[in-house]
Amino acid sequence: MKLEDVKALLAQHDGYWETRKQEMLRYKSAYEMDFWQEGVNDPTQIRIQTNDGYGYIESFQASLFAKNPAVVVKPGIRGLGNPSISQAICNHYLLKSRNQIEAASRMALIYPNSFVKLCPNKSDDVYEKVIPVALPPWEVIVDRDAPRWSLQRYCAHIYWMPLPDAKERFGDLDYSSESRESFFDDAITSGNYTDRPGEQSPGDVSSRFQYIKVVEMYDFMDDKVQWWSPSVATRFLDEDTVPFRAYDDTPQAPIAPFYYNYMPDTPLIGYSSMKRIYDQLYEMNVIRSFQANAVRKSSRQWLVKKGEIDAESMGQITSGIDGLFVEVDTEESLDTLIRPVPLQQLSLEVTRYFQEVSKDKDKGSVTAPFMRGEATRATATEIAALAAYSSSEVGRLARERDGVIEYLAKTYLSVLSVFLAEEDEAQLVVLDGEAQVVGVDDIIGDFQVWASDTASTPMSEAVHQQRLLANVPVLQALGVPPQLILREMVRSLKLPEDFLVQAEQMMAQNVPGQSPQPGTPVTSADMAGEPSAAMMRQMMREGEA
Repeated sequence: MKLEDVKALLAQHDGYWETRKQEMLRYKSAYEMDFWQEGVNDPTQIRIQTNDGYGYIESFQASLFAKNPAVVVKPGIRGLGNPSISQAICNHYLLKSRNQIEAASRMALIYPNSFVKLCPNKSDDVYEKVIPVALPPWEVIVDRDAPRWSLQRYCAHIYWMPLPDAKERFGDLDYSSESRESFFDDAITSGNYTDRPGEQSPGDVSSRFQYIKVVEMYDFMDDKVQWWSPSVATRFLDEDTVPFRAYDDTPQAPIAPFYYNYMPDTPLIGYSSMKRIYDQLYEMNVIRSFQANAVRKSSRQWLVKKGEIDAESMGQITSGIDGLFVEVDTEESLDTLIRPVPLQQLSLEVTRYFQEVSKDKDKGSVTAPFMRGEATRATATEIAALAAYSSSEVGRLARERDGVIEYLAKTYLSVLSVFLAEEDEAQLVVLDGEAQVVGVDDIIGDFQVWASDTASTPMSEAVHQQRLLANVPVLQALGVPPQLILREMVRSLKLPEDFLVQAEQMMAQNVPGQSPQPGTPVTSADMAGEPSAAMMRQMMREGEA
């Protein structure tokens, strides 16, 4: 890729997101409850902000990330690589990547999409040399004409690098350093951020607060990775062959895409979930602010006939003393001396309109009322239908999330292989208590990777637990060892692990509570020391308590 091509792609990317900057700021403000940031300095108006935007996003997050992310690695049709070693390494990495995956998920809901990049990290441990970083969509250049992520012609990451790191990485070139800019800096009309060192003039601060803008371009057509910066606009900072390869030696970028929604005709252009309900959030904030200002004006005010009440008596009236008597020297009726200021009642149309807006918002959120904490009078059949509808939407999002985790695991193995090849000493992993040597050929293969975190709604988890309890007698009659049933009960109901430890001790002592061999009919005498279905239901209730 030529230097002019990189400049043109960067200009096109910046122009695309510049036109959408205000839209992204509105979605960000709705989530952060900073909706009225342009009017916070107006003392004559009361601005009320609702938390519906935050609740909408977090209702999905709570269902999508009930457990830690993990994968199951199976061999492919070519049988390349070691699935057991690769699975252990991937799950070790994903366990520490949950926060960044969740951060990318939030951005993918608020904004059109997001990304997770595997960045190098200075560490002596080879498994710690790659860390995940969640990226917003405006920091990654994508080939929006590509029909899918794997068919892109190019992909790039735009980031700011401190000047000392740039000199260490690319050499002591003639850099024109600048202040680090945030995407929303020139879009925010209120607030002052000049107190940060990076926002001052580059010549006024030390080099550690001076930055250069870097474009890390992955050219899949020419199999090149190139670094370029506007600070050194006449040449590339560096270029090399793409080091990260798949099992078939195709180049890969260390970036995983995170799309929950996308345009059908252009899959690499995302669609924000917040956009679905933003108009309703806007109306709700406007109505709440209008109602708040109306309530503040509903103060007790009085009209007093001028000259009929002296200053001393007026001071006694305004003091608000309970049981106070004020004498007024007048022959006129007291009703003509003082009377309350008439107040205009708030129209019922405002309340009705707010209810209609709330209904529209709930329709756009595609979550059932009980998932939002609302009490309903729906029947059991209606609740089951709502749960199925809500689970289908959460399930769709979970499939997209699983795809990201699976792709991230595969990409991590490709990136890790580069660092693993540079190690002088043999690297080990412990599987089933045995240490095994890890080589590059073990983690590069045509694996089939499946996400094992089946994120489900609380309703579906409760149904699964009830079905498990109901089928305990059937499993016992089929000869399933009670120890295995107990293990599944502890896992599904999230009971203390002490139950398993005590059961294993009973088996070691050969007491009546030991498990029979598979296929052996279970009699009442054999089950004398084993947990019954009723006991297991009691265990579930104790676990929930």
